[in-house]
Amino acid sequence: MDSDGAYILVDIFSNIDIYMLIFVRFVGLLTIMPVFGGSGMPVMSRLGLALILAGIVYTSGAVEDVYYIDSIVGYTAVILKEFIVGLIIGYIVYFMFNVTYFAGHLTDQQIGFSMANVFDPVTQTQVPISGNLYYFVFCALFVASGSHRNVISTLFYSFKALPVGSELIIGNDKLVYLVMELMGKFFISGVMMALPVMGTILVVDVALGVLVKAAPRMNVFVVGMPLKVLVGLIIIWLIVPIFGQVFNSIFSLINEYLLSIIKVMMP
Repeated sequence: MDSDGAYILVDIFSNIDIYMLIFVRFVGLLTIMPVFGGSGMPVMSRLGLALILAGIVYTSGAVEDVYYIDSIVGYTAVILKEFIVGLIIGYIVYFMFNVTYFAGHLTDQQIGFSMANVFDPVTQTQVPISGNLYYFVFCALFVASGSHRNVISTLFYSFKALPVGSELIIGNDKLVYLVMELMGKFFISGVMMALPVMGTILVVDVALGVLVKAAPRMNVFVVGMPLKVLVGLIIIWLIVPIFGQVFNSIFSLINEYLLSIIKVMMP
């Protein structure tokens, strides 16, 4: 090990309390962030990545002296605050990624796949088939476009905008309002993603209704269910090429709310 590396290690161990606070904020992000969070990435890998990122932030000088009550209770309170800050930033990304599951649920209800959910080993939950497809497409676009680096860069920026231990979380009305506003955007984005399939299936239902009136002896369930599945899959196939544009709009929304969240937590 060269002298510079040894000096950095000695400096980190001399200020291990500050380094741990930086580390905990990254742990909060990687706990829930899509692709790198959940059970999709081994715990030791996430901890190792958090250690590396914390070391980069520490050596950059972005975090200066941290002031807290010199006791176990005081230090524990600051650790919890830092973990919550990272968790909130990761939750914004995770929440908007779940738009895919919401849109998939609406889609599956229309085409008849709602009774055939699949088990997702990453989230340990039952997820809709279409939503699972949308989610993995978004994950691929998330990594291929380098958007994960933007999220990590935002957390790097947060150390300058939100000095360690100075965040306003408890009793922050603006933070609650912003989260509720994000829920509205979540609902609108999910409906817009599922709208092509929902609109087309509505037209098919109307056409089947007219057909039943014209031919009362025809069993509409025998004809209608396979027809809606076929039409739904065709529409999904047609809209997959525009997923890049949908992803760009959703990630622009994520960037906007990440900066807004940091702003409302500023002291």
